[in-house]
Order: sequence, then structure tokens, then C-alpha cells
Amino acid sequence: MKFLVADDHELIRQGVKGLLRGLDADAQFDEADSWETLAAAARPDANHDLAIVDLHMPGMAGAASLEALLKGNPALPVVVLSAEESPDEMRAVLAAGALGFVPKRQPASVMLKAIELVLSGGAYVPMEALSLLGSHGEPSSATAAQASPENPSVSAAAAAPAGVQALQPHQRHLMENLSPRQQDIMRLVHRGWTNKMIARELGMAEGTVKVHLSVIFRALAVRNRATAIAVINGWLEAGKTL
Repeated sequence: MKFLVADDHELIRQGVKGLLRGLDADAQFDEADSWETLAAAARPDANHDLAIVDLHMPGMAGAASLEALLKGNPALPVVVLSAEESPDEMRAVLAAGALGFVPKRQPASVMLKAIELVLSGGAYVPMEALSLLGSHGEPSSATAAQASPENPSVSAAAAAPAGVQALQPHQRHLMENLSPRQQDIMRLVHRGWTNKMIARELGMAEGTVKVHLSVIFRALAVRNRATAIAVINGWLEAGKTL
């Protein structure tokens, strides 16, 4: 996978890169420490899977800069890191198109879960920001609550897509543990599709598919595609091997 890490403090950049290597040991990185270097690095042909951006680097104009960045590269998933936690800033960042807002005071585990969630096709919003959401162009409070890794109380069944309900009971139970994007990937794996075919079909980088599969295998307690298919089909119990 390829990430863009933008923060004017090298120590924070190195810390974020260390977290991301936990997702992909072979991850590649571009770095930026100002608006000028960020704008130059975030070009569409750089093919970043995710950008982690400090909103208050030199030259940045807050959410207005983020909006300009995404106007030039609308397909770039962005998670904002910020020492500021004002309601106005959270609202502006989400309205500008960021898929996540993580206060810098949060522990590394929360940041990692937020990044995993965005890579899975979701959005991360701090619990304290839920009351701010629901206006046009922003996630609803219900969606944000389902998406937040800090709020596991929302049942998977309530959030499951209609297609999941058509599965057999044992299959539905397992698939409900996966995000909608991961369910899409698992259905294509079930058909025998390769990572390259899945990436092309779902419009994502092949490296992103690999990360999703790692998360899927962990959720199903398996080590490979064949075992995952066997578990989903009910031929094998989760945690067993072929």
C-alpha cells in the first residue's frame, strides 16, 4: 500500500508511519510538512491508498485547504489529525470531504482503528462529534455511530446490507462481522477472483485488497482464502484448518 503522511513535526510523521507498517510491512510513504509539499505530493497519479493530514501545517488554511486538495484529487481518502477539537473545525473538515477526524490526544490504537475503518470503506468520527452531524454532505449520526470503532454497541445485524440477509444463518452470522466493503471482497473471493480482478471490479488498489483480506482472515480466524471459503460455506469451523 502507499500512504501520504503530512505533518510539520517529523516525530509525528515517524509515529504514524510506524502504525501504518503494522497494517502493511511493505508500505510505501510520501511525506509532506507544509501545504506546498502536501499539494505537490497529493497528485492523482501518485496513487495513494490513504492520506493522513495535519490540518495546521505551515501554509494551510484549515478545511479550505483540505477542500482544495480534494478538488484536485477527489478519489483520495483523507483522515485528518488535529490538536484542535472545536465543533466548528470538525464540522468543516467532514463537510470538506475528509473520511475521518482523529484528535491527536487519542491513543495510537484509536488512530489505527480509524485508519482501518476508512480503508474498509467506512468513516470515522469521534463520539463527541456525533451530535454535529446529519446535515447535507456529512454522515448521519446513525451512520457515524455504526462506523465508529469506539461504539461497538451497535449490532452488526442492524447495519448489515440486505444481501447479507439472504445468506444461510451460519453464513450471515460470519459475514455480519465484516464491513460492507469486506463483504463485497469476500463474495468475489468466493467466486474465485484474484486480488487484481477484485481491485479492478471495486475500484481500489491491489494493495488495499490485500489489507482487507488480512482483516477478513483475522475476523474469520483463518489463514488463507481456501479456508475462508470453507468457513463461509459451513464446511469448516472458524479457527480450524483444512
